[in-house]
Amino acid sequence: MKKKQLQNYLDMEMSKVLCELEIKIYQERQDRLNSRIQRYFNSTPLRNVFARYVVYAYIVSEFYTISFVAEELRATRQSISNMVDECEAEGWLEVERSANRVAFKGTDVMYEAFVGYLNARKDLAKKVTKGRWNDLTRLADLVENDFTLYKHLSDEPVDIDYHSHPDIVKFQKKDKS
Repeated sequence: MKKKQLQNYLDMEMSKVLCELEIKIYQERQDRLNSRIQRYFNSTPLRNVFARYVVYAYIVSEFYTISFVAEELRATRQSISNMVDECEAEGWLEVERSANRVAFKGTDVMYEAFVGYLNARKDLAKKVTKGRWNDLTRLADLVENDFTLYKHLSDEPVDIDYHSHPDIVKFQKKDKS
């Protein structure tokens, strides 16, 4: 099997694992709509990723502005502002307001809800991928690096030239006469 064929095979296998995992993540999100916070943040892709910013801000104990998050998420300031207002009313965000600035981060409630998702997600990844993703990633790295740390070596048999590689010992037949 040539390098390109192996790379194509690994791409297909990694794509299968990724598709399986993302389908299961979607199903799990639909099945875990037991609370108001889960229903809210799983209702749209924007709300879902907004939750990540909110939790991240909580973890690093920093406030993010509406403008910054809107730019990062390629969303309008109005849509982020609406989510901030809705989440603040639910007690999921801590908000700091000044004359020309609104900044926010998650609350303990938001973080605890995310930890619930984290634990479900860890279990799901173990069940679905069974370590295949990590194994395939390591193998893909090996293939990408031509199975060697020596960049000057080629994977083409016709390119092997014992004379140009001083670290390769060339064995010769001895004359028996």
